[in-house]
Amino acid sequence: MKACAGHRVLVGCLALILLAGCASAPGTAVPAPTGPPATVSSAPPTTGSTAPPPTGRTPASTPPQTPTPTPESSPGSAAAPVPGGATTPGSQAPPATGGAAGALLPFFAAVSDIDARLQTAAAAVNAGIGEQEVTIDRSTVDLVEAAAPWPAADAVPAGLDPATEQAVLLVYSDLVSRYGSLNGDDCLQVGTVPRESLGPDCFLRGHDAKVRLPDDIDAAQAAAAASGITPADPDSAAAAEVRLRLMYINKANLGCGTTGGFRATAPLPVVWASEPSSDPALPPTDGTVGGIRFRAEYDPSAGWIVDLLAC
Repeated sequence: MKACAGHRVLVGCLALILLAGCASAPGTAVPAPTGPPATVSSAPPTTGSTAPPPTGRTPASTPPQTPTPTPESSPGSAAAPVPGGATTPGSQAPPATGGAAGALLPFFAAVSDIDARLQTAAAAVNAGIGEQEVTIDRSTVDLVEAAAPWPAADAVPAGLDPATEQAVLLVYSDLVSRYGSLNGDDCLQVGTVPRESLGPDCFLRGHDAKVRLPDDIDAAQAAAAASGITPADPDSAAAAEVRLRLMYINKANLGCGTTGGFRATAPLPVVWASEPSSDPALPPTDGTVGGIRFRAEYDPSAGWIVDLLAC
């Protein structure tokens, strides 16, 4: 189980592992573009989407030593796709009335549910971590998969003002960081293995996101209460850009062998600019999100299908 069309990640500081070595867990960088092709469609630029993209990288710190189990005290949600770049459901136009707060009610409800599921999943993983060995059974894998953050992604509407959207994406990235720390790379495997055989970042990089989530939720709710929303058509560039930013967050936490740790603390600019592919047999790319090239196509039955060429 990996990213996007099937995302995966870790949740809070699940083990003492997490607490001991993840208080300063760094963000995860999205690798250089080398991803699979996708059907292209040219979308028009939207206001405020062409600022110079950031590197999208967060410096990595020295990986903490193999952790010791410690209970997690924060909540997690339902299963769906994984990051890696495949497809992401298109967003529907938000209601014309009720403002941003009303449009985001489903999002915050999903966040609460996913948070609780992540706590349960983290406790199950911690229970399997012994002094010498780590044991993961099928029921633990099922709990982690049930904490996938995709329902929250599906509930992010297009048309929020930039500040509110950024606050909402930060909350979402907290969830994906925690999920990635539990389910990223190849850390979560059924069976018993020596603790020393685990990757150095397995089950460690979700602690910071777990600790910061409550304040991030408060900030996003305050921003929503003070702002309105401009309904966007499902096939609009504005709707596509929401999907692209969500996919970037998924990739940064679950794609290319990552294991959580990335929080979207800065804007992820989208620049629409068609560019020929390095492979003549592949279609051109449609632009960049956070500096990573992407392809985007609108499907009336599925919404925007987006692909980031990150690895």
